[in-house]
Amino acid sequence: MTDPTTTGPLPTMRDDQREASRRRLLDGALGILAEEGYRGLTVKKVGDRAGVSRGMVNYHFESKAGLVEAVINDIREVFVDRLRALPGYDRMTGLEAVLAKLEQYFSSLAEPGPSVRARALLVLLVEAVGSPGHTAKGPLGGQLDLVRTGVEDDIRRGVADGSIRSDLDPRAQAFLLESLARGVLLQLDSSRARLEKIGRAAHDMVLLALAADRRTG
Repeated sequence: MTDPTTTGPLPTMRDDQREASRRRLLDGALGILAEEGYRGLTVKKVGDRAGVSRGMVNYHFESKAGLVEAVINDIREVFVDRLRALPGYDRMTGLEAVLAKLEQYFSSLAEPGPSVRARALLVLLVEAVGSPGHTAKGPLGGQLDLVRTGVEDDIRRGVADGSIRSDLDPRAQAFLLESLARGVLLQLDSSRARLEKIGRAAHDMVLLALAADRRTG
C-alpha cells in the first residue's frame, strides 16, 4: 500500500530492472572471485554470468576497479545489516558491540559453501597483500580502514560507558583485532573445521583484554 505522506519520486519499473541488473552483476562478480580468483575476474565473464552485455558492467561500475569497489561495499553492507538486525544492537555497550562484531564475523566465515562473500573477501585480501609495494591502499585498504575505525569507535565508546578499560589505546586495540580477523581469513581453508572453537577462543581473549570488569561475559 502506498503511503500518501511519502515524499520524493517512487521507484519505477525501469529503476527496479536497473537495480536487479546491478544485483546480478555483483552476485556474478562475487561468484567468479570465489571460484576463479582475482585474475579470473573480467568484465566479460561478469557480464556473461549475469546474462547482460559487457556494456552494462561499464554502465553500472565504469571499470573493473569500480566493480571491485562495489563488491567490497556489498560485503561490508551485508555484514553491517546483519549486525543492525541483532536484537538490542543499538543499545549495546561498546564492549558488547565489539564482541557482537567478532561473533558475526566468525558466523559469516562458518556459512556453508564456503560463504561466497568470505571467499571473495579472502581473494581480495590476498590480492592486496601480494601487490607490489603492498601499501594496503585502494578500495580494499579503504574498506579495511573503515572496519578498523568502526571497531575503534566502539572501543572509545566502551571506555566512555565503563565497559572497556580506560588504560587502553583504542587505535592499537582496533589494529590488533583487525589483524586477528585478517589472520583467520587468510587461513580459512585450514581452520574451517575448528572455526567454532577459534571463535570462542577469540571471544574469550578479547573479553579478557578489553573488559573493565573481568567478571563480564
